[in-house]
Amino acid sequence: MSNATAPTSAAAEPSAPPQIVPATPDPTSTPAAERSAPPANVAPCTDDQIAVTVTTSPSPGVVGGTFTFNISIASKSADWCSRDLGPGAQEVQVLHDGNLLFSSDDCDTKKTTDVRAFAAGDAVRYRFVWSSYRTTPHTCNPAATPAAAGTYQVMARVGTKTSGPVDFTINR
Repeated sequence: MSNATAPTSAAAEPSAPPQIVPATPDPTSTPAAERSAPPANVAPCTDDQIAVTVTTSPSPGVVGGTFTFNISIASKSADWCSRDLGPGAQEVQVLHDGNLLFSSDDCDTKKTTDVRAFAAGDAVRYRFVWSSYRTTPHTCNPAATPAAAGTYQVMARVGTKTSGPVDFTINR
């Protein structure tokens, strides 16, 4: 991994699409090599059967900086279940004072599906990079100025399951 650098102008690169990064295995779960393949016709995971969490790095960050949101989707089910993890099901939202500042849905026009089977305890992690110059709701175009210093919240969504809001700070 490399550290992100702050953009020097409003013409900063657009946020990168979410990327799958290897999940850290839960040491109490059965290693994938020892698990059997998922059964046929795995039932969909309900919202109660998965946990969605998000963390932010860096926090605090600097005005004009780039932030990385790490999203984890973990199975809480006692058995196999499946969930759509495709771009159409995922969203990252940045809010300030309760108002939407950015939604990844505005930048990702691919609404494809990617259904994954989860064994008990499995987790998948995604990474989303946000340029703090993307501050105009309902557009993906960079703004002329970055998000101001202050406290912000990030939330992640997979289908109808959302994470709780997580605060992060932008300093001068």
